Amino acid sequence: MSKLFSIGELLIDFQSVGYGGLKETKQFVKNAGGAPANVCVQAVKLGQKAAYLTKVGNDGFGEFLIDTLKAEGIDTEFISKSDEYDTSLAFVSFQQNGEREFSFYRKAAADLHFTVEDFKGVKFNEGDVLEFGSVALKTRQARDVHSWLINNAESAKAVICFDPNLRFNLWESSEELKSVVNEFSKYADVMKVGKDELEFITDMPEQEAVKKLFTGKLKLLFVTDGGHGAKLYLADGREYKCAGYSVKTVDTTGAGDSFFGGAIAQIMEEGLSVDGLINNKTDYAKILDFACKCGAYTTTGYGAIPAMGNRKNIDKAVK
Repeated sequence: MSKLFSIGELLIDFQSVGYGGLKETKQFVKNAGGAPANVCVQAVKLGQKAAYLTKVGNDGFGEFLIDTLKAEGIDTEFISKSDEYDTSLAFVSFQQNGEREFSFYRKAAADLHFTVEDFKGVKFNEGDVLEFGSVALKTRQARDVHSWLINNAESAKAVICFDPNLRFNLWESSEELKSVVNEFSKYADVMKVGKDELEFITDMPEQEAVKKLFTGKLKLLFVTDGGHGAKLYLADGREYKCAGYSVKTVDTTGAGDSFFGGAIAQIMEEGLSVDGLINNKTDYAKILDFACKCGAYTTTGYGAIPAMGNRKNIDKAVK
């Protein structure tokens, strides 16, 4: 059975109780977070095997995060603890219109300082998946480790999946973020990007941006548009659209991660190898539709990981 390896940030999400800005909020609820970690958990809830690759602080927050992933069935062998750096924290508040305000505490984040030595034991096989985002690409050291892992995964014919997941307030400038995202986009076989993110990354409208991204090794491109659904573009020119699902939304945290976790789980379920991602037998519309269901389902509960569903729950609740 193939395995998903996700690498990136692992942090505490302190989510506001009630509505208002961070300035006004008095109470927060603690949850495990980090986009690649959310993707990892969603895939496991859908029946896949997965391991998480990161570093946390040697503190109670780090222990909480490791215990949370273990409880979800994630292989935590490659999560190390640092005495020198801290576990990442994120504070999130919610407005009644659905908008969110973020404040990140990760200037001395352990997940920006992992090394090749931390992941020497990671072994990829053909059909495995390596998934990552941009948040943990902030330092040159972290980027070098990602590149090393990507090279190993490519050599083993694993599928490389990338979700830029842009967080502008974590970077010195938007141009630095754009440069790093474009640097790592070239490695992706599968990519998930928000419609607004796509235009930012390429400085082009959607259709032109899609053509630009497919000049590399990219084979599948998911473009999400919030409550308006999503599209799936294939390198051979085919495209699919899902209008999305109407649900009672209470919190959009982790919806995009659930979408990508659902898409990756379907790719793994179909047994699609890196050489077989484009074929005439796979029901790509079904993959897109299920990914949209996963994202929609997660918005019906609070938090990311606590709100994610399994196949039975998702198929029953989202129609």
